[in-house]
Amino acid sequence: MKSLNVLIVHGIGWGGRDTGYARPLQDGIRRGFDQAIRQLRLRDVDGRAARSRHALRFEAALWDAVTQKPQDALLRVMFGRTGLFGRLKLTITFRRNLVALLGDVIAYECDPNNAVYQAIHREVERAVDRLSEASAPERGAGDPAPLTIVGHSLGSVIASDYVWDHTRRGAQPHVLPEAGLSLVNFVAMGSPMALYSLRNNAYGQRSSITEALDSPITVEPDGGLWLNLFDPQDPIAFPLEPIESYRAAGVIDRAVGAGNWLTGWNLLSHTGYWRCEEAGRLVGRKLALDWARANSPRFAERDYERALAAYRKELRRKP
Repeated sequence: MKSLNVLIVHGIGWGGRDTGYARPLQDGIRRGFDQAIRQLRLRDVDGRAARSRHALRFEAALWDAVTQKPQDALLRVMFGRTGLFGRLKLTITFRRNLVALLGDVIAYECDPNNAVYQAIHREVERAVDRLSEASAPERGAGDPAPLTIVGHSLGSVIASDYVWDHTRRGAQPHVLPEAGLSLVNFVAMGSPMALYSLRNNAYGQRSSITEALDSPITVEPDGGLWLNLFDPQDPIAFPLEPIESYRAAGVIDRAVGAGNWLTGWNLLSHTGYWRCEEAGRLVGRKLALDWARANSPRFAERDYERALAAYRKELRRKP
């Protein structure tokens, strides 16, 4: 049985010290996957294979240390070491949060010659390499393995830049040739990607904004999905379909309710995507369709196109 590869890339302040940050989202995706697989009722596939932990192969990129260490050094240079009581002051707390928020964005300048850009992409590449190595036995000659990328916040921008850098010169714009992986699905959560339409857009009007971003990454033309999940209460997240090039690339905007009763109605909703049941269900359902297509000849031939059309119709339906 063929496995599906899923790469998760965190955003600002969510890397921590290990890849455990991605576990709640992974669990949510797997629950959505299991539920969708049961509903498909694949008659020519052993149910144990679909329920196996090997059906989905997860890797989480961890780039937080690239920017956190210099941010800590900056604060020490500017203000010295802060004792326990000093760290409890609201001014100190606000300053650290502001440095974490703006520092990552400033340090990560979209320029291949930027040392921070390079270092962050090396961390992403480590995770990609692990997926590539694990999927090598399943790949045929010249047949790349499927890849789904889920990026949160700035992580969606980083993941998009990484894919662009590794695919723009290839014959197939959705294939990462060095890794032997094909980008089937790209999912952004709480993404500020639309803000980059402001770059190099002095005195821009409405028309120039819609035309500002060009050449977005592409997913597999046959059954691929470019999905932008955003909570309407999340001030950092923006739709992408109003940007002409992203609409032409097939991006689907989908509003979701991130966060809980305490955070779902305010700016803290930006941190809620990791445990958002709807996000896990939507991603898991698409992966179930991909897995069934790869492992069930009967489903691939008779049911896949219809099931994919129904899924896309659901995405377009207002929640």
